[in-house]
Amino acid sequence: MAQSCLRRGYEETTVEELLAATGLSREDFDCHFADKEQCAMAAVDAILSEGMAAVSSAYSADTSERDSALMTLRLLLRLFAERPAFARLAFIDSRQAMPSGGRERYEAGFAILTAMLDRLRADSPGGERLPPSAARAAIGGGEALVRQRLVTDRGHQLPKILPDLVYAATVAFLGQDEALRLARGSRVLLRAEEEFADEPR
Repeated sequence: MAQSCLRRGYEETTVEELLAATGLSREDFDCHFADKEQCAMAAVDAILSEGMAAVSSAYSADTSERDSALMTLRLLLRLFAERPAFARLAFIDSRQAMPSGGRERYEAGFAILTAMLDRLRADSPGGERLPPSAARAAIGGGEALVRQRLVTDRGHQLPKILPDLVYAATVAFLGQDEALRLARGSRVLLRAEEEFADEPR
């Protein structure tokens, strides 16, 4: 389903095309899904499940909220870069093309990320009170960067925007200086990963 939506979009995808691509019979399909929509919802659930597993793995009692937020963004970007069809389904088709169930799942995923950023409020400079929409606004900026790369078939580049996302996600909560420091740190991390990947094995 995700691959078909990547090629043709959700609206143009048909059950017949899915059957041809998978070698399943219509009876096999009907055993699992009532229709195309239910199959698409299962695909969205799959990527959300993987995303939430990445978020959960970034948190531990020994990790600060800031480091956990950084690790979460890094893991999600890597996941979406490795699974561009799933990423496009989760970020674009579920929001724009699918019936309401897709949009609801999309919003549920971002509600979890919003809650994660809200936990940074305790670290906001001077204990300043931030508007309730601060976390959603921060995520909205990062979301636009991710969607831009997905719609232009540059999903494989998503890990490279980690510094931009780190800055956008933290500046309202931690202030300009700390957000820039974290963004620089994430840039160093990316360079180290690239150098490690380039080393001969």
